[in-house]
Amino acid sequence: MKAFYERFYSYALSVCLAYADSREDACEMLNDGFLKAFRSLNQLKNPEAVLPWLRRIMVNTAIDYYRKRPQKAVEISAETVGNQLAEPHLNDEAILAQLSAEHILAALHRLPLPYRLVFSLYVLEGYSHREIADRLQLAESTSRAHLTEANRLLRLALNAQTTDRHERTKR
Repeated sequence: MKAFYERFYSYALSVCLAYADSREDACEMLNDGFLKAFRSLNQLKNPEAVLPWLRRIMVNTAIDYYRKRPQKAVEISAETVGNQLAEPHLNDEAILAQLSAEHILAALHRLPLPYRLVFSLYVLEGYSHREIADRLQLAESTSRAHLTEANRLLRLALNAQTTDRHERTKR
């Protein structure tokens, strides 16, 4: 168990960090996830599939952690939705080409937790909105709205980072 923990600690922590509000929360998810993994290690039939198996355990642990926490309502104002429709299209490829993984992860971590969870489950894990709604116990339309808002906020944050970098290099 110790060797398994040490071997996959960094990988599992990186998965948990995508879903946690803080490093402390990620470590709590990580430890709970490893306990679940140790309990079900005998169910792992193919040792070569350990990473996807462990990732699934860590993601499910993060979802369980989210469910146990008191929910804070995230409100989207009508003005925000109106501005979203009027927002000019941002060149996502140009933005992403100028940013490192650290910049993107930092922007992801600044999203409100419900948006970050839906974004991570949909984009990183490949869940459908129906699966996300079932797992997070929310309406399917709420999952879609959270993803839309997460995408909008991420584009704005990443665009601001590239603009800041250009401003600094021009001087």
